Amino acid sequence: MTTLTKSSAHTVTEKPAGRARPGAPSAASPRRLARRAIVPVALIVIWIVVSELRLVEAVYVPSPQDLWNALVGLSGQLPAAFASSVSMTLLGFVIGVTIGVGSGLLMAYSVLARDLLSDLLSIIRPVPVFALIPLFALWFGIGPMPQVALIALGTSVVLGVTTLDAIRNVSPVHIKAALTLGANRGAIYRSVIIPSVLPHLLGSIRVAAAASWGLDVAAEFLGAQEGLGYMMIVRQQYLDTAGIVLICIIYSLLALILDFLLRLAERPLTRWTERSNRSGPVAGLVGNV
Repeated sequence: MTTLTKSSAHTVTEKPAGRARPGAPSAASPRRLARRAIVPVALIVIWIVVSELRLVEAVYVPSPQDLWNALVGLSGQLPAAFASSVSMTLLGFVIGVTIGVGSGLLMAYSVLARDLLSDLLSIIRPVPVFALIPLFALWFGIGPMPQVALIALGTSVVLGVTTLDAIRNVSPVHIKAALTLGANRGAIYRSVIIPSVLPHLLGSIRVAAAASWGLDVAAEFLGAQEGLGYMMIVRQQYLDTAGIVLICIIYSLLALILDFLLRLAERPLTRWTERSNRSGPVAGLVGNV
């Protein structure tokens, strides 16, 4: 007879599926941070060397001192331009998200709405938004209205198509399971479809948010008399490359801030998904983006 003693017994512990492999650097580890800084730091060093040694003329590659001088020179105009561009972009973005996501959800829920709107969306989607600038100037005149409308149109078309496609790709297994449990159409839509497409929608909203800043620059070509895009146009007329680069940096910072805020909102809304789980298998493969 074989007796298993306590010391000879083996306890099998299952390794969590989402745990990172041993030795893999975490997102906040010094080695990981240093590795991520290599390319940006290298580009900044190259820029400083090229501009300070005047290997390229300042009209093409301004130096850090040129950017500082441009910032000092434009400091009196930047606050009003900043407020104008941010307010127009955020207003157009909110309107575009509301119309785009709302129309996509409506078309997925109602056959009548899909018959009325889907063909119109298919016609508008291939048209470049920038090609509509002359028409918007003709229809809406000069002022903030055509600029907000252009930003709203550019974001709403993208989000409308994305929302409808995301709903079409919802797993039928989940819907059949809800039907088996006795859920009606409205309950399935609220408890299965919307939660299933929410992570995809939030990702598309982040993309649309980044694009809305570019649309703001295009919208200010409609004849705006203030705003960061208008300042960029004026700097171009004076061949002020440093001023143009400075405004591009400001737009980049604004886009990063808005994306950061959307990511903060995304985490509690999609906490139940593998995508937001920092220790899940998805995070282990592609990280948190």
